[in-house]
Amino acid sequence: MSYEFTDQILSHVYRISSLLTEPATMDRVVEAIVQTVTQDLNFNRCSVYLLNKTNHKLECKYITGFSPETENYVKERPFDIKKHDCIETRVAVTGEPVLVKNFSSSDNLTDLDRRVTTRMGRGCTLYVPLKIKGDIIGILGVDKKHGEPEINEKEFESLSILANYASIIIENSKLLQDLMNEKKFSENVLNSSINGILTVDITGRITSLNPAVEKMFGMMKDTLINRFIWEIFPLPEWIECTRKAVFHLHNMKGMEFTLNPDDKILNVTTSHIMNEGESLIGFMFLIQDITGERKRDEYLQRVNRLISLGELAAGIAHEIRNPLTGIGVVLDFLSRKKLPRRDLELINEASREIERLEKLISDLLTFARPKKFNFELADIRNIINSIYLLINEQCNHRGIKMFIRIDDDIDGLYVDQERIRQGLLNIVINAIKAMPSGGNLTIKAAELTGDSGSGDPERRIEITIGDTGVGIATENIGRIFDPFFTTNNEGTGLGLSITHSIIKEHSGIVKVDSELGKGTEFTIILPCDCRKAVEYLDA
Repeated sequence: MSYEFTDQILSHVYRISSLLTEPATMDRVVEAIVQTVTQDLNFNRCSVYLLNKTNHKLECKYITGFSPETENYVKERPFDIKKHDCIETRVAVTGEPVLVKNFSSSDNLTDLDRRVTTRMGRGCTLYVPLKIKGDIIGILGVDKKHGEPEINEKEFESLSILANYASIIIENSKLLQDLMNEKKFSENVLNSSINGILTVDITGRITSLNPAVEKMFGMMKDTLINRFIWEIFPLPEWIECTRKAVFHLHNMKGMEFTLNPDDKILNVTTSHIMNEGESLIGFMFLIQDITGERKRDEYLQRVNRLISLGELAAGIAHEIRNPLTGIGVVLDFLSRKKLPRRDLELINEASREIERLEKLISDLLTFARPKKFNFELADIRNIINSIYLLINEQCNHRGIKMFIRIDDDIDGLYVDQERIRQGLLNIVINAIKAMPSGGNLTIKAAELTGDSGSGDPERRIEITIGDTGVGIATENIGRIFDPFFTTNNEGTGLGLSITHSIIKEHSGIVKVDSELGKGTEFTIILPCDCRKAVEYLDA
């Protein structure tokens, strides 16, 4: 082989191998190989088949020099290595090239060869294998039309050499494509994960993070990359634990950190990142936002506590009611007798105290053992307006301005409107008491649309009641729904407990947000059709 010929082949190989330095697809690489064969080796017809080892099919990836109909026909009909016997499959199975100079006079042809030749109008045809370390990955074929010179030894050798280099390039391209697909898949997993995944190098500098970390930290990726992990939050425990994880290789396992000012709770677990030589190259931080989980736990604990208190209160109420009834009968009897005026006044005062105790017992029983549901189609506007009529005079007397905002698009609700009215009224009364020197009382109602948590979208309504009163101390927020808890000397501490019970019976939730000296806002979220919610809970 002459040096000139060798240089020629190498220049052809260099042209297609340069594709490996670019993000080229497998189709682009195969196309470049075919272009080299047709333009540089002067073959008018060329095809590349690659072996799909999963289904044992020999699939045409590129073909040129034939009519569009014929080329589409070939691409749509792959050869089955196990079923089809033809020159294409023989080359793919044996790894040996096949040259057919004349299809009409060759003795080693099958019926399938003849049918393919008739359809494609093949002349002198050569197929050479595409192999990597003895493993066949496909075949490269050329064809000359009838009347053209036959494929000579030099062309045979040129195509064989090119096929060897093309095999390497195809395999490398496939590996690169697989690597890119794997990288893309990993990125998609990281980007779609609800958990934060962050990596740092051995010095503690942040090297990568996913969108969940940005959301949890409230910072953009650009502002976090290359910063030391312990610089992110000025919390002593965060700084200490992250530095220990990096410098003392002390892995964190489910450690919780509370971030101010939004009281977000993060659960952090760390692990070591090792290279192939088992050398430490960095650390991974798995971060979960468990704020909602903690709030749900607190809510469930509060509900369970209220249930227990309610059962206890109901038992005590019944035990107290019986002797109270007896005392009331005796006092009523004594009030009819001719007694000194002072004695009658004492009897009347005792009767009033008994009435107050009776009301307290009724409230206890309402809280502990609610009445049967009476769901009916109701209008939230009517419920809120009835509350307004009850408290309007009291608000005017205290210098309280009322603001009511109800969205126009709220449809009817299926609720027990008397109990909902009672629950809302209890909150409003507390708001009025929280503003002894006047202020603003706002009641708003709007319809929500979204997933209720069961997987099915449902209509819900959000009612907010806000005041500009004295506010609630942080240490008392978690106790305001407990029976008998009150900071008002005149109150029984059952109003908000009853409200909580009513809302829970309607499968709703009630939340409170308050700041001392600025005011309090209660948020109630209810299903628009509470009948379905209660049926679901009772099922």
